[in-house]
Amino acid sequence: MLKFALVGAVFYYLYRKGLITADSFRKMAASPKTLFLCLAFMTLNTLSGALRWQVLLKTHGADLGFLQTLKLSLVGSFFNIALPGAVSGDLVKGVHLMKRFPDKRAPIFGTIVLDRMLGVSAMVFIGAFSAGLSLVVPWGGTLPPVLLGSIGGAGAAALAFFIYLFASGKKDPVGDLLRILVVKFPKLGSVERLYSSIMAYRAYPRRVIKAVGLSLAIHLLLILMAYFITEAISVDALPVFPVAVIVPIGMLATTIPVLPAGVGTGHAAFYALFMMVGSPLGAEVFSMIVLYQVLVGIVGGVIYLKVLSERA
Repeated sequence: MLKFALVGAVFYYLYRKGLITADSFRKMAASPKTLFLCLAFMTLNTLSGALRWQVLLKTHGADLGFLQTLKLSLVGSFFNIALPGAVSGDLVKGVHLMKRFPDKRAPIFGTIVLDRMLGVSAMVFIGAFSAGLSLVVPWGGTLPPVLLGSIGGAGAAALAFFIYLFASGKKDPVGDLLRILVVKFPKLGSVERLYSSIMAYRAYPRRVIKAVGLSLAIHLLLILMAYFITEAISVDALPVFPVAVIVPIGMLATTIPVLPAGVGTGHAAFYALFMMVGSPLGAEVFSMIVLYQVLVGIVGGVIYLKVLSERA
């Protein structure tokens, strides 16, 4: 209750400062097309996210089937809005799955870490690709160098991870170093097992490619959602290029565990990023995204309460 009270206080503060307004919510309510598209995008995101995690779980023999994986993903969405940060639910669903497969704790946690890494990588790939296109395709504006540099650097880091994952082969200097450290510091054994479970995906490139494809689809839908929201609530909507660059950067900020669903940090990040491209509506756009995340989380909360009642 205290956490939800803090979230309410943040929204009230943003409202008093004029960063979110009732007028934007009225404009959204007056656009049935945008409401429908956003709901459809969030539904497809949820289904794609569950399918991506199922693809990764199959590698370690912890497959629950799509329906059960979807239910667990929805429970994770519920805890994303009930706990600080936008990735807290990942830990909760991981703990529940580890109880079903107690002999696969490290691999299961590895799938969660890789699942999140693939999501982040897809975000920055799309942002970096859009940033590159914005330099050669006329769209009526230019992006600030700090945005281009930030998303370009993140994209290069993500690319380096995949190059190392697939090009390292039998030579794995990071793994060798971890194994040496484990001998001297046994407590690092869990880190080494987690790393090994992630690197095991070198033998399954098709599954990784499929998971990356799903990740790209998820974040393309999120960017389109943000674009349609800006189109509905503003007089002069932003072109798609700046939205495709700033949304991935803004969503990265929501992983900072301050308040549930990235509230506060996400609002600040979106507001600052949108201001860089000439729009004061960043906080309002993020509020709409949070609203849809809450709707998905409520479904997960109902599933979680049903599971608890069945156990009782």
